[in-house]
Amino acid sequence: MCSGDLLGLARPTPRAAGVLPPMTATGASTEDARGAVGRRILANTAAPFAANLLGRALSWVLAVVTARTLGPTGTGEYAVAVNLWVYAGILADFGLGTWLTREVARRRGDSDAALATVVGETVGVRLGLSVVATTTMVTLAAAGHAAGWLGFDLAWTVVLLAIGLMPGAVAASASSVYMAHERMGTPAVLSVAGAVATTLFGAAALLAGTGIVGLGATSLVVTVATAVAFVALARRSGLPVAVGWPTQNLAALLRDSVPLMLNNLLNSVFFRIDVQVLNVWGRATVGQYASAYKVIDGVGGISSSFILALFPMLARRAGDGGTTGDALSRVYALALTLLVIVAMPVAGLLTWIAAPLSGLLWGHDFLPESAIALQILIWFLPLSFVNGLTQYVLIALGLQARITVAFAAAAIFNLAANLVLVPTYGYVAAALTTIATEFVLLVPFALTISARMPLRPLAGACARPLPAAAFAAGVLVAGSTINAGVGLAGAGMAYPLGLWATGAIAQDDLVLLIRVIRRRP
Repeated sequence: MCSGDLLGLARPTPRAAGVLPPMTATGASTEDARGAVGRRILANTAAPFAANLLGRALSWVLAVVTARTLGPTGTGEYAVAVNLWVYAGILADFGLGTWLTREVARRRGDSDAALATVVGETVGVRLGLSVVATTTMVTLAAAGHAAGWLGFDLAWTVVLLAIGLMPGAVAASASSVYMAHERMGTPAVLSVAGAVATTLFGAAALLAGTGIVGLGATSLVVTVATAVAFVALARRSGLPVAVGWPTQNLAALLRDSVPLMLNNLLNSVFFRIDVQVLNVWGRATVGQYASAYKVIDGVGGISSSFILALFPMLARRAGDGGTTGDALSRVYALALTLLVIVAMPVAGLLTWIAAPLSGLLWGHDFLPESAIALQILIWFLPLSFVNGLTQYVLIALGLQARITVAFAAAAIFNLAANLVLVPTYGYVAAALTTIATEFVLLVPFALTISARMPLRPLAGACARPLPAAAFAAGVLVAGSTINAGVGLAGAGMAYPLGLWATGAIAQDDLVLLIRVIRRRP
């Protein structure tokens, strides 16, 4: 659950911008509206999903080279550097990436000059914050090296990652604006290009013996190139790029984005503090645990690209004053069902193959710790999919302050549990604490969303795929007594059959999907 350059956009007409027609209560109009929503969801998510999938696959390739080149200790050192960079990136972003996407999506009827002002001011603030974050990170790296906490290579890697925060602010801001206008192609192409470059140059740097410093340098070069490409492509598309500064609206802008920044910070605390606490067990344990997290990061992209692409639609629906029974709640419920349908078999499959997969990817030096950690951690996935989508629905409704309270409770629980349990029980405690924290987060999320729309249909949307998943798991276990391939094949057939038999996907949803596939209204 964790993200523009001034783009002066030619304001399209509402229809051209992809504003969906209002959903009506009956007849063909309802079907047309559902078809429009389905096509919009498909169009918005196809490119980022494919780009994310390819990017994650390439990231895994680089992670494999890293693990087999540097071993558990070197992998753990790079994980420490990345963790520090993540925290600095949260300060540099300050919640403005999400805020910018929401505001531009809501204001697409405003004048070109008004949109340019909003984007330019946001970029200017993000660049200023990036300078502060970079300076802080470099200072900490120097101090850590002087105190003997960070080795020379680790300190320099932290510095290189820190410098990349400034061009990263430009690239991220541009991506936010493109997404707000539901123009997902350019960010998707640049994401894939960046992933290819990072994998190729990062692997070459590792094989050349540059270690984690080479990975840090690769990240910096690719980030700069991505920012330059965003600016060039924006200008070629007639989207002027500039940087502004809010002379009068700075306080208001920051005040609105502070809850979003705190949400990202608190979210990162309970996602990453376990890695920092695990340092008491040594960098090798950190590397083994981080390798399991690498798999989690990969499959997590299934939901993140979907949710981020869906966010502009959610923001518009919420901005239209959506309440109980409106388009917002219907899209939310359908998205919940789809995410859980995907999450359950992914979690089950990775639990089943964790040991051979970890050995194949990372090598025997990472076993059995990496496999055990993966078998536990993967079951936070369904919860994180639900919480991730709910978070963005609440942001769309302007309830980021409520999200902050929920994240604060979850972060306090996570930090306390890690500090108490990890020194004694190690990575197993860290993994179980991650799952428990998702449950802690779910409670205030559910209470908050229940005040805006009926909770029972939403809970039902999450629960409908569970009997089918249990049926498929039973078939997997039974079939595997004969042969592992038989078990997997049987489960693969049993799951969609169970979804159909239990009505996890309603008939209306099937009609919608068929209409989308056939590209008919």
